[in-house]
Amino acid sequence: MIGHVVFYRMKPGATEADEKRLIEAARQALPRVAGVRNFRAGKCLAGSERGYSVALVMDFEDTAALEAYRVDAKHQKFVKETAAPLVEEIWRFDFEA
Repeated sequence: MIGHVVFYRMKPGATEADEKRLIEAARQALPRVAGVRNFRAGKCLAGSERGYSVALVMDFEDTAALEAYRVDAKHQKFVKETAAPLVEEIWRFDFEA
């Protein structure tokens, strides 16, 4: 099993509504991508650690499933149309569970 964690630092001037829009769009689009398991998305509860205020967490069966997710059209559309306009920086962490 591969764990995939993504932290988003929003662009300067982004609002709480922008964070909510990012989270809801992720919840709608990303669990539908083949191979995604146990998808979760949310906002940091205790303020934004190092500026990262939104996180996505999901699992994949193996690294091949994770790599397929990265190039999937639904994922790419989310990245380009939803995340890119709102997000300044992304930090990813993948691990074997």
